[in-house]
Amino acid sequence: MRNLFKPRNLLMIVVVLAVMLGGAVLIPVPLPTILLPAEELFSVAGFPVTNTLITTLIADITLLAIAFAVGRNLKEIPSGLQNLIEWFLEIFYRMTEDIAGKINAKRWFPVFMTIMMFLMVANWWELIPGFDSIGVIEPVEVATAHTNGTVRTGYKLGSFLGIRTLVKDQVNLTDAEVQEILAEHKTEAGGEAAAKTESHESKYGAYVLKPLFRAAATDLNVPLALALISVILTQAEGMRVLGMKYWRKFFLPTITGMKPVDAFVGILELISEFAKIISFSFRLFGNVFAGQVLLFVMPFLIPYFIPLPFYGLELFVGFMQAFVFAILTLIFLSSAVVSHEGHEDHGHAAEAPVTAH
Repeated sequence: MRNLFKPRNLLMIVVVLAVMLGGAVLIPVPLPTILLPAEELFSVAGFPVTNTLITTLIADITLLAIAFAVGRNLKEIPSGLQNLIEWFLEIFYRMTEDIAGKINAKRWFPVFMTIMMFLMVANWWELIPGFDSIGVIEPVEVATAHTNGTVRTGYKLGSFLGIRTLVKDQVNLTDAEVQEILAEHKTEAGGEAAAKTESHESKYGAYVLKPLFRAAATDLNVPLALALISVILTQAEGMRVLGMKYWRKFFLPTITGMKPVDAFVGILELISEFAKIISFSFRLFGNVFAGQVLLFVMPFLIPYFIPLPFYGLELFVGFMQAFVFAILTLIFLSSAVVSHEGHEDHGHAAEAPVTAH
């Protein structure tokens, strides 16, 4: 706390607060358009490139840059960034050993840390100033057509230091105007909204912002892809260790000795494997998307100082969601390589390296 009140630190705090107040007064930002699907920025050979895909690539590049910065000048006595990364990895490697055992830790730790660090970096990019507020300003009718009438509100244009920006003057489209826009943008073939417009001016005087960047996990495709990787890897590891016995827990389990009960338990086990994909995906997607909406709404409602604690909260939530996803993957992997049969099989499984500590 003493360091906080040093003249240099106090000056930095005052400057930051002055910038926040000045920005809130001079540039009253409207509430961003909140959409579930990721916005398409452009396409390459017919493949849509969305703002969440751009963020995913940025997260990957960030991790590669950190790895390069640490690995290009490794020292026996670490310092600086190398010391921080080694400390971080050591903590979670010990945790992996405690959960999976020393032998399996060597095999699964790269997967565990890859998932965790990717999600953590991708989630934290959301907190960078300007991350969701820099983008392409387009007429509200284009956004309305793209979203099949979901977007019905736009804002008037303003200017700050020669840069076009939206202001809080809100324009709401009527039902008749929305229907007119949809009718104008329908194609004769598929009835889909046209994606392009020749004019960059809105006849309603209303515009919306299409952000260039958006948190990767707010696109359901990212959590779903990671969930599929986690669940498929779990089945592969179970097969590698237990062979065909692994599938007995789904179809021919021997748990209670009563075949009808055991068969029902096997069906529940099979359903739970598919349920993991859903729970993995929507837990991550829901929490990150809700956090992004919270960061949108709070500065819009109360732009002075109050949003600061929410940034700290989202810093913690971004880490915890990455950790929970990775640790659940590790737990499921550890569970998959342990036999669920009778005591004689448990004894055989105990000889395997999967539970060694």
